[in-house]
Amino acid sequence: MTFSVLFLASRKAGTTPEAFKTHYENTHIPLLKQLAGASFPLSHTRHYIHRAEGQAHVLLGTQGDFDYDVVVELTFPDQEAFKAFTAATHSGENGAKISADEDQFLDRSKSRAVILSGTEVTKA
Repeated sequence: MTFSVLFLASRKAGTTPEAFKTHYENTHIPLLKQLAGASFPLSHTRHYIHRAEGQAHVLLGTQGDFDYDVVVELTFPDQEAFKAFTAATHSGENGAKISADEDQFLDRSKSRAVILSGTEVTKA
């Protein structure tokens, strides 16, 4: 059974949704892959919140419920692999590099993360 973590991340004030996504895709992900090496997750899936004129396209709830800009799911072979990824990317010199990059586009005070217990998929 795999081990998955769900992250909710928000863009830094003054950063457009487009600039946030561009930085995440073209700078942050390559940096993570480089620093993580073999400990990079099996998958790193990003779902960006659809926004028009700065507002989320809310179907249920309020704008305030969607103060994050991306939902990220990281999937690892097991919890030990997750720990190896975290150690490789969030400590020492590598941790400083990740923090410096995140300071450019993320509001880390709004970040949230949770361990998922499993995924069920229903297909047509």
